[in-house]
Amino acid sequence: MTLALLCDVGGTNIRFALSRDGGPPEAAAVLAADDHPSFEDAARRYLGETRVDLAAVAVAGPVADGRAAMTNRDWTIDTAAVAEALAVERVRLCNDFEAQALALPFLGDGDLLPVSDGFRPDAQAPKVVLGPGTGFGAAALLPEPGGGWRAVCGEAGHMTLAAANETEAMLLAELRQDFGHVSVERVVSGAGLALLYRAVSGQRMPAPAPAEVTARAAAGEPLAIAAIGHFSRFLATAASDLALVFAARGGVYLSGGILPRLGACFDRAAYLDRFADKGRFREFLQTVPSAIVTRRASALAGLAAAAFRRPGPAP
Repeated sequence: MTLALLCDVGGTNIRFALSRDGGPPEAAAVLAADDHPSFEDAARRYLGETRVDLAAVAVAGPVADGRAAMTNRDWTIDTAAVAEALAVERVRLCNDFEAQALALPFLGDGDLLPVSDGFRPDAQAPKVVLGPGTGFGAAALLPEPGGGWRAVCGEAGHMTLAAANETEAMLLAELRQDFGHVSVERVVSGAGLALLYRAVSGQRMPAPAPAEVTARAAAGEPLAIAAIGHFSRFLATAASDLALVFAARGGVYLSGGILPRLGACFDRAAYLDRFADKGRFREFLQTVPSAIVTRRASALAGLAAAAFRRPGPAP
């Protein structure tokens, strides 16, 4: 038996699990990143006396040459350092949304909450996964000519966010006063929801916590409801842009930690209206369905595939 350590390292939490010979994740646990001086320290704490042969690590940040400098945490993760610290023979390091993309073929109907009416994606077509959390990530999953899938990821969260109308232009202008460049991640993230609330208020007040914005919206506060409406539209703008780039008839999968917390406050109608609002490509985008990924720590399934070089099911 070969045992692999699976680690999904976010800006706030680290999700761990084990995989036996490429099987489904087991022994899942979540540790707070703030409680550990380094990733290696957190991994050793999770493992305790358990010995593993391989490790697959997904990181919220760009990966190059076996190293990843996290965008939202002052950590650098290096495959050689991890292999030495954990005494494993091989470490697979990837972007967190690459792992999310690799997990898509393993999601069932029970792992998804449809946003579009009648979620019927083309099983053989490209798919896109994206979502807001501490930051914003995205990746595509492309069918290989010989079967199986290939994940492609970048840093979509740092694309410049575009306004679709004058109201949005005013909101982004407000944010530019503080940040200069306003990226997708600046707005479509947990911190972004709080900033939107402040921008909608028109007051230079401290931004409330994202959970507070959601609680106020659930209680019926118009300002919070408006902020979440703008958040839903900006999310749809980014989602439809990526759907066009990859011709994602295989579906748009909304992941990340924010949408499950929004729950019923997520403005589904605003999302769908904006998603299709691409002029001459409205008809095409109306064929691209969206769903929220409800399976917790879904990236771990993708990491199990990555650790053992196991492709997903053929399209």
